[in-house]
Amino acid sequence: MTARKLSISVPPEIEETIKAAAAEEGKPVSAWLAEAAVEKAHLAELATQARAAMAELLADFEREHGPLPEESRQRARQFLAETGLLDDASGRAA
Repeated sequence: MTARKLSISVPPEIEETIKAAAAEEGKPVSAWLAEAAVEKAHLAELATQARAAMAELLADFEREHGPLPEESRQRARQFLAETGLLDDASGRAA
């Protein structure tokens, strides 16, 4: 695999966190950061898939049973906000 050099800037406390985590895993900082980036991208894709599945499930439910009550929608919004799956600015699934 060909590696490309990438320059990043981080606050000093983050630098120390990164170095400590890489050392704990016995990896070079660059390898640890590359793995962290891949993991972050994978988690973002999973979140996108989860939001699509939630929308599909809600649509299926509402087709069969009618609109979801507002109280249930509010509880769902609160849960999604707490789990980071809700875009705070719009109040809609991110």
